[in-house]
Amino acid sequence: MGQEAITLFQLNQKIKGVLDDAMMHSIWVKAEIGELRVNRTGHCYLDLIEKDDAGDQLVARSRAMIWARNYRMLKAYFESSTGQVLSSGLKVLVKVTVQFQEVFGLSLIITDIDPSYTMGDLARKRREVLMRLEEEGVLEMNKDLELPAVIQKIAIISSPTAAGYGDFINQLESNPYGIKFYHHLFPAVMQGERAEQSIAEAFDRIFNYIDFFDAVVLIRGGGATIDLLCFDSYWVAYHIAQFPLPVLTGIGHERDESVADLVANTSLKTPTAVAAFLIEKAGEFLAVVDDKALQVAEVARDLIQAEKQRAEHIAASYVPNVKMDLQRRTNTLERLVGKLPVMASRRIGIENNLLARLKEKIFDYGGQMVKQQRIALHHYQQSLLSLPGRRFAAEEKRINYLENASRLNDPEKLLKKGYSLTYAGGKLVKSAAEMNPGDTVNTRFYDGELTGKVEKVRLNKK
Repeated sequence: MGQEAITLFQLNQKIKGVLDDAMMHSIWVKAEIGELRVNRTGHCYLDLIEKDDAGDQLVARSRAMIWARNYRMLKAYFESSTGQVLSSGLKVLVKVTVQFQEVFGLSLIITDIDPSYTMGDLARKRREVLMRLEEEGVLEMNKDLELPAVIQKIAIISSPTAAGYGDFINQLESNPYGIKFYHHLFPAVMQGERAEQSIAEAFDRIFNYIDFFDAVVLIRGGGATIDLLCFDSYWVAYHIAQFPLPVLTGIGHERDESVADLVANTSLKTPTAVAAFLIEKAGEFLAVVDDKALQVAEVARDLIQAEKQRAEHIAASYVPNVKMDLQRRTNTLERLVGKLPVMASRRIGIENNLLARLKEKIFDYGGQMVKQQRIALHHYQQSLLSLPGRRFAAEEKRINYLENASRLNDPEKLLKKGYSLTYAGGKLVKSAAEMNPGDTVNTRFYDGELTGKVEKVRLNKK
């Protein structure tokens, strides 16, 4: 070939020499953990990445590792400082040395990590989410909603298998007041990459039944801070902030509040704390109802006592009035008793005169009625005497008419006039439509019969 060449091993040796000369000291590097895995020997292997400002495209990528003895210390230090598990998705500030090996190529050896950088990045993201919600005018929307006096119909967003959900339901159903809470679970993934979308979709499902529920409860049991990052996301916070029902959160962390807590109507620390809040609120309402019931009972007792006193006063004043009225009525009755014989005698005379007049009218009316009935009876008698003759004449006339009609319609006479009768199968044929070619027919004339077969049937057109 003629070109001067070196082996791949020699090339990698030159690269290693250049890097060794240039990178004599360790250096702090900002990057995002794209992937993290620990092998059985305890060494930690990472894939460090960097994205552009939009967060869509990779602009840099490199392999890194932490030796087992360092990884145990750095992991414990990082997690105790941040409250988060060292895992993929976190932005970190790590101290590295650049190492190039002829066989394995370029890699970064991590020797230290700064937890404050990661905590600052998460805090920055939370501030950005809160500022965006404020700019859109929805930050305080859910907080401005008024909580019902009793929250009895509850839509729950949680994982159905979470211990926090079970504790919440148990506490609600075993409340000391015996209050019946109506609740329905809208299940959602509460950690990991799908959590944000799953929680948002649960809010969308609840919206379809918004008229039924009093409030929404978003609950999750305790866990590592990294598992709760979805509650700092914009979309979860946006769905809570603009939701038309009050949202109560019980996300189960004792550190800083999440963005979801900050935009929710009411924020409590744990699922059981949310249950206790709902029970206490219902208990306060019951106490108000009981107090009002006592007030009503007291007012009723006062009214009853007042009415009782008024009745006694009326009764006390009523007895003399009754006695006076009774005496007045007694005097009137005595006067009437004294007048009774005279009035009775006068009344009897009037009734006797009336009875005599009625008696005379009855006799006169009876004679007239007898006379009228005799005249009517005579008329009926005359009618009965003439009725058989008229009846016989009418019947004789009707019989003569029927005899004439019978003679005119006699089939023998019709046959003598040239008409004939056709029979098929012993039955009179009345229409050509009843016959078919080949049928046997008998035709009767005045003076005899003939038998033949039908050759053709022709029907007249209507």
